[in-house]
This record gives sequence, structure tokens and C-alpha cells, in this order.
Amino acid sequence: MKVALIIAALLCVPQIATALSCRPHSVEAAFAQADEADARFVIVQGRLDFDAGQLPKRSNTQAPQHRVIKARLTGHALSRAGFKTPYNKAVDVYVACYGPWCANVQRGGKVLAFVESGPQGRVIATNPCGGYLFGNPTPRMLTAVQQCMAGQRCEALR
Repeated sequence: MKVALIIAALLCVPQIATALSCRPHSVEAAFAQADEADARFVIVQGRLDFDAGQLPKRSNTQAPQHRVIKARLTGHALSRAGFKTPYNKAVDVYVACYGPWCANVQRGGKVLAFVESGPQGRVIATNPCGGYLFGNPTPRMLTAVQQCMAGQRCEALR
């Protein structure tokens, strides 16, 4: 049995080395994950500012890597009434890379962020396959997450 598992794992290595395959990620999926988590999340539409020099560099290694970046998130938090509550807080952005693929995080642009509040402070986690940070949210994305918060239809479009 061990030999079969090792062979199966080795057969996956060339695929991992040549391409990253992610399932489609959506605000609805992020909302569902956050809703099911034990942690508490605040959803914020706003602007993320940080030192862009702190972003991880792409690497040819296959080992996952990450970096925590100190940032400021300014905007409005989501409640059942919509994006009404002012939000201006320091956050840690957890940026993950999977080999040469890194999360796409841009300084100063509009974002939709799911901020986890916990013992480590306020954290936004993102990776090349999605996570809890969406750059340049579209009106459809904002409407979708508001519907999720209001308890209305909350399914990712296929």
C-alpha cells in the first residue's frame, strides 16, 4: 500500500512542476468558507496600502512559501445594511506562493477583503488560487457578497 501511495505521489510531481491548477474561486466561495470557519470575519470594500517591496518574489523552487506584510485597509465594512460601516485598520496580509505562482496583491488598488479577526490580530490570507482577497471587485461581486450577507441566494456562478 505504501509503495502505491509513493508512486501516485511521484506521478503528480511533473504536473505540479509545469502548471498550477486551481478551482474557480469566487466571493460566494470565500463567503461560504468564512461562514463555516470557527474564526470571525469582517468583509471590507476599500483600499489596501502597504510597502510593495515586501511582496514575495517568484521562485523556481516547488516548496510553498509565504510572507506576512503589514498593511492598512481603509474603506467600509459589510453589514446586513450594506457597505456602511467605516473601516480604517492595520492588517497583516498573508501572501502565499506555490513555487513560481504567487498571489496577486496590488498596492493602493480597490479590494474586497475578508479580514479574519483572531488572536494573531487582523489577517487577510491570499494565495495564487484565491483566498480572501479580491482585487478590483466588480459590481457583480459586491452585489453577490451583499446577497450572501443578507441571507439571500449565495451560490458561485459556474
